[in-house]
Amino acid sequence: MKELNKFIYIFEGLDIAHGITKKSSEVNEKGKNETRSFTIHKPPIEKLWLDHLEGKDPGLGIIPINRDNKLKWGCIDVDIYPVDHQGFVKKLQEKNIKAIVFRSKSGGAHIFVFTKTFVPAIVMRAKLKIIASEIGYARAEIYPKQDTINVARGDTGSFLNLPYHNCKDSVRYAFNSKGIKMSLEEFFEYHNEMAMTEEELTNFAIVNEKENLDYFKGMPPCLVTLLSDGVPNGQRNNCMYNVGVYLKKRYPQNNEWKGRMHIYDEKFMKPPLGSNEVDVLKKSLENKEYRYKCKDEPISSFCNAKKCATKEFGIGEDGPTLEITEIRKYESEPPIWFVSLDGPTVEVDGATLHDAEKFSVACMEQIGKPLMPVPKHAWRKALIKLMVNAKPITAPESSKISVQLTEILSEYINKTPGRDREDILRGVAFTDKEGITMFKFSNFWKYLLRTKTWADKTYPKQKTLRMLQQLFKATETSPKIDGKTHRVLEMNHVNLDKPITKQYEMEKDPWE
Repeated sequence: MKELNKFIYIFEGLDIAHGITKKSSEVNEKGKNETRSFTIHKPPIEKLWLDHLEGKDPGLGIIPINRDNKLKWGCIDVDIYPVDHQGFVKKLQEKNIKAIVFRSKSGGAHIFVFTKTFVPAIVMRAKLKIIASEIGYARAEIYPKQDTINVARGDTGSFLNLPYHNCKDSVRYAFNSKGIKMSLEEFFEYHNEMAMTEEELTNFAIVNEKENLDYFKGMPPCLVTLLSDGVPNGQRNNCMYNVGVYLKKRYPQNNEWKGRMHIYDEKFMKPPLGSNEVDVLKKSLENKEYRYKCKDEPISSFCNAKKCATKEFGIGEDGPTLEITEIRKYESEPPIWFVSLDGPTVEVDGATLHDAEKFSVACMEQIGKPLMPVPKHAWRKALIKLMVNAKPITAPESSKISVQLTEILSEYINKTPGRDREDILRGVAFTDKEGITMFKFSNFWKYLLRTKTWADKTYPKQKTLRMLQQLFKATETSPKIDGKTHRVLEMNHVNLDKPITKQYEMEKDPWE
């Protein structure tokens, strides 16, 4: 029990929802069953934590960010294989970064940063981005994926599968400072050493002393890191192209940048590209349109766009732009879409998400940042790709349109029931002795709109009428009432078997 309480304390997160990942019947190209992840709108009760440590499936996923938009842990998810866990441990130590490397369920790496108390999620995310770019995995997923979440509207953020599933013989374990696998008890001790205070996290920074060298004056941080630590094999050409962009920005006069490209090649490329290849790069850079290739390797893996934008010869006006990192579908009727844009989250309906211009307006209104123009086909293509990994969030039954319609219809029928068929003409429903309810749809529609809860734009008259026909087998008849023929709907009586609040308010005990 002591171990359980400690584990819960360390990985505590959102208290109203949790995540699970299940194997599906679908098989991928590797012959393995695909997995599906779901956010469950129920608290992560103690039994779920215990089942996780005991190895019962499915394992537990926790959302790090709580209702106050604070957290005690964040994670960099590296799923590029093969993964050198010991290499990560060594690199983190070299850069004096207080983080713990874990083996993930799939064999990847989860790099956790822990704090002793709850800290703002926006601070943790900013520090995780710095770490990810410094170790060459700037494009890795970061948890939490949001700076804030709107719990009141049903948003829960993104969950991460916890380590130490089946803690006695787990494949999801942490490594110590020597790169050796740790037991759960050993991890607890190591966590105490590595967890930071809020002040430590806030003041955390990675200082590359080489930034002060004249060679690197005003240079994008990605290039400083690459030229300092060594350019990966096969990527010298792309790296030197970006060095050329930097030099052209720094030495625009008299083509001085051309001569300096050869100097940088000799000094920093191991081995140098040579004069011929550098000359080819210079010719391509002579065009007026020249920009850093931030989305190409090796630059993208070391990108720190926010810091780069502050550098004298950084990306400047060319970056950074909003980028969708995740879409979550709140499964109400109609659904609500929560779109994460590398930190901030925008809440939209389906029609808005489908239209790039409308979505840009929503971004401007909600987070104060519009999107850059996107061609319709490019937007649609991006959406198709993102929808494959859209995370579902279970919604309560009360959010479903069929339940809402049933509740309103029941109230309409039972609140002020008619005594005879003539009362239908007064705008109320009448139920006969056989349990058949009759009413005019036009009167019910007016009642629907008066509730101010019915989305008439999404569910107009004809659509609502079809729902009554489908859900309640309502049929249109033309009986004579008070000597005249009237069109009415007939259906079996609907009763929710619950009191109308207004009728029973005075019967409640005063302490309720």
